[in-house]
Amino acid sequence: MKKWMFMIVAALMVLAACNGDSSEEDDDNVETETPIETVDVVQKDFTETRSFTARLTPNEQSPVMAEMPGEVEDVFFERGETVEEGDVLMDYQTQRGMLELEAPIDGMLQNFDFEEGDMVTAEEPAGMVINQDPIVFNFQVTQADRNLVSEGDTVNYNVSQAEATGEAEVTYVASTTGETGMFSVEARADQPDDTIPTGLTGQIEIDNVIAEGALVVPTEAVIERSGETFVFVAQDGEAKQVNVSIVEQHSAETAIEASGDNELEAGDAVISVGQLTLEDGASIRIVEGE
Repeated sequence: MKKWMFMIVAALMVLAACNGDSSEEDDDNVETETPIETVDVVQKDFTETRSFTARLTPNEQSPVMAEMPGEVEDVFFERGETVEEGDVLMDYQTQRGMLELEAPIDGMLQNFDFEEGDMVTAEEPAGMVINQDPIVFNFQVTQADRNLVSEGDTVNYNVSQAEATGEAEVTYVASTTGETGMFSVEARADQPDDTIPTGLTGQIEIDNVIAEGALVVPTEAVIERSGETFVFVAQDGEAKQVNVSIVEQHSAETAIEASGDNELEAGDAVISVGQLTLEDGASIRIVEGE
């Protein structure tokens, strides 16, 4: 009796083991889906930004000159204040009687520091009026970069010291080089509040179109493997390898075009995360938004 019981138990153990092996084999046959993220292919002009150091100068400046020497009687403005052409800055007594010292142009009064009883001369300026609206950016470009700018173009500026950014209009491009062998360029930007002082330096940024209407993807989406350059496109739950050639590459974006019989167009979902371990036809699962 005991012998029959032992045989039954053994048979059950063998059956259980067989079932376990079958389950493991089934697990091995299940294809794993790789989690990925995608970015749509964008068609646009592919540009690079060229930066030039510019010196900031006033639109206009004019010295404040007294007609003749005299003694200051009354002062009506202080340095740093905004004046208009014809404003009386001070009265001063001369041999010809009381005279008025007027602002020669609109702008900001500088280097003007007088009190009653001070002497003013006719030989040196009593001050300076600087018109900073518009502010003028002066910079230089090489022959290779000269074709990037023309009079009337709009360029971007960045004056970090004044925490100011904006747009300026190119008002002058030299037709010949100066002593440095470069071409002088001038751009102007309105600033009615005089927020950017002259004398600083800033950056003029000009976008240069490298490829018009290019297909652009994140640089990390482009893979180079075994002598091939390609991207993976998410299509019907699978990763489709699309061979491409690089038109131009930046650190963040790359302009590409499909090579051979491959096709790629704007709006295709290029895999940008999880692509490095994929093979053509691999099962994928998009996890964006989760």
